[in-house]
Amino acid sequence: MSRSRILSTLALLLMTGGSALAADLIEQPLPVEEAPIASGWYLRGDVGYVFKDKSKGNWDFWNEYPGYEGVDDTFHYKNFELGDAASFGAGVGYRFNDMLRVDATVDYFNPDFKGSTQCPSYVAASQFGQAAPNIVCGYNDRADVDVWTAMANAYVDLPVFGPTVVPYIGAGIGAAYVDYGTMTSEQCGIKCGDPTNVSFEHEGLDDWRFAASLMAGATIDLTGALKLDAGYKYTHVTGGDAFAYDETAKLAGASGAQIRDDGFDLHTVRVGLRYEFY
Repeated sequence: MSRSRILSTLALLLMTGGSALAADLIEQPLPVEEAPIASGWYLRGDVGYVFKDKSKGNWDFWNEYPGYEGVDDTFHYKNFELGDAASFGAGVGYRFNDMLRVDATVDYFNPDFKGSTQCPSYVAASQFGQAAPNIVCGYNDRADVDVWTAMANAYVDLPVFGPTVVPYIGAGIGAAYVDYGTMTSEQCGIKCGDPTNVSFEHEGLDDWRFAASLMAGATIDLTGALKLDAGYKYTHVTGGDAFAYDETAKLAGASGAQIRDDGFDLHTVRVGLRYEFY
């Protein structure tokens, strides 16, 4: 073999080996991991604070005089309110896209009921010798209330600040279960709290009512799957029966509801967590 052919062969071998070595030195691209896709389903849990609500109420005066038994008149409460209370809620929901989601929730709170009203003129005159306009006789009513709401809600998320903090607005429709406990009604001749005052007990009533809500707040992304939800909720609950007649009136023939409320406008601030499944 000639010297020139040997040199050509060596050169070819060197070029081939260098190309293979260079190919080995080129870093191979790493496989790209696809981001997990959310299933859309989520669970939520909330705690909140329901502010005091000053509502309205009315009650029927049952005439117990023999031969005249029946409702003589209907009187309005001077004060009819639910006290402030903590609330607790849970629910399950589904996200359709970045802007629309829905959920079903159940919430509970246990406020105190307080009411006050003036004695009818007949009671003020016959029992305390008082006449209009100088009637100071009144009733001081107290009870506790259990309130449950079951709502179907829809929300519009507004990702105007990016995916980390997302404001939202929402609305809901459903039902409220209002369960009044036994009411103690103190008859105050001159001053409430006097140990000589007489008290009556009225059985609490319960019923289901229509309820509707409006919501606004913001969601903060904590870990992707876990989100913090803080917001405000307004709920209107329609009126219904509250308390039955006392035993004395029942013995005189009274039945059904004596006291009714005009419904409630509930204002709640709340904070909770949402966990989205992947």
